[in-house]
Amino acid sequence: MARRGAPEGTVVLGRARARRVLAFSVILRPVPGPPTELLGLIATFCASDGIRKDTGIITWLRWPDVVVAGSDAVAATSLLQGEDGEGRWAILSFRINLGNASTDGSTSLYDLLGVDVDSEMLLSKILDSLAWMHSGWVKEMYPQVLARISSMLENAGGRVAVEREGRAVPGVVRGVDELGRLVVDLDETAQVRVVRRSDLLPP
Repeated sequence: MARRGAPEGTVVLGRARARRVLAFSVILRPVPGPPTELLGLIATFCASDGIRKDTGIITWLRWPDVVVAGSDAVAATSLLQGEDGEGRWAILSFRINLGNASTDGSTSLYDLLGVDVDSEMLLSKILDSLAWMHSGWVKEMYPQVLARISSMLENAGGRVAVEREGRAVPGVVRGVDELGRLVVDLDETAQVRVVRRSDLLPP
């Protein structure tokens, strides 16, 4: 649909809803200028923000693409992007576990609440959050956008270790930057931008 020219804001619902999973994608038409790398992180923030507003459950963003409640994953997002004769396109995909958790390290909204969630209402809350964050991204309001995302990081202000030249260097998570990278102040006084979760190690 993105390659065939579907307009920005098109929402495609996945069939996984029948399996007690809310799965959907949103097609965007990125304008020149703002870095598209941040869109994936914006999607994860909006999934967490929407769950909070709809259910009251306190969720956190596990950089870069997982939403957690406590230490268990309850949602995940992804970003796919490309370009064609109509210009650039990006697809933000969301998957929220509504039903009973089936794997270790995961949970569901039903497990956390004890009642079923109205998936249409949850979808509306996530899209409302995306509308605000996308507007901020388009207008390059990075201080506001990055501050909101950083405030919801699972390990904000916490200690991590970063893989550097074959060794683990400890540091403190400070937030994210406009390219969606995790900003870590290393104990060796340097500041690094982490681009892959595999570069993070236990502190």
